Amino acid sequence: MPRILAPAMSRRSFLATTAGASLVALHPFSARAAAGQAHLRIMETTDLHVHVWPYDYYADRPRDTVGLARTAAHIADIRSEATNSLLLDNGDFLQGNPMGDYIAYERGRKEGDMHPVITAMNTVGFDASTLGNHEFNYGLDFLMKSLAGANFPVISANVVKTQGADPTQDTTLIKPYVILDRELTDGAGEKHAIKVGLIGFVPPQIMNWDRKHLEGNVTARDILQSARAYVPQMREEGADIIIALSH
Repeated sequence: MPRILAPAMSRRSFLATTAGASLVALHPFSARAAAGQAHLRIMETTDLHVHVWPYDYYADRPRDTVGLARTAAHIADIRSEATNSLLLDNGDFLQGNPMGDYIAYERGRKEGDMHPVITAMNTVGFDASTLGNHEFNYGLDFLMKSLAGANFPVISANVVKTQGADPTQDTTLIKPYVILDRELTDGAGEKHAIKVGLIGFVPPQIMNWDRKHLEGNVTARDILQSARAYVPQMREEGADIIIALSH
């Protein structure tokens, strides 16, 4: 198993240190890894709030400081610097601007309909996401229909339909965690299999903030209680590293 190292220098500083080199075969951050070592770059978005396009719906004009369409270009640049990467989202993607309200309240969601923000996240190539508190603003039916179109796992360990004696015996609204099988390329160009465990958490206060949608349908466990129960289980299932997405 390769050792995972954090990228400690910028692309510019790396290029400066290799100005006299004849050829760099690997990406800048990967080139610093020795044989048996691999860099894994972890990227995360949060609070997308349905901002797919660089547009201000309130002012009814383009706005080039928002939008996943613009962020996607930065993601592509960052990916190009690293041989190994993961792209994750930390929640609050389904609500937040007039387009989101229009889809929820005017257009509606039929079985099989794709939500624009989910389509955008599929296109950018997210590896996984968790739920934020605003995912519950339009109710559970809307949420579940929207998630059905995701090509990536969406996880949340502490939103529970029925509680068991401990969190590992709960019936959760969606999967509490996922273990991704990935390959990392080390500094010598060799590939190594790795299991990346991802677990998600949402603020338990959703039971107050969206009581009308949630009361009688789900409950929310304490985050630490859920983590202490699930993380050992993830390790037993072979997770080499575990990343918590806690909105």
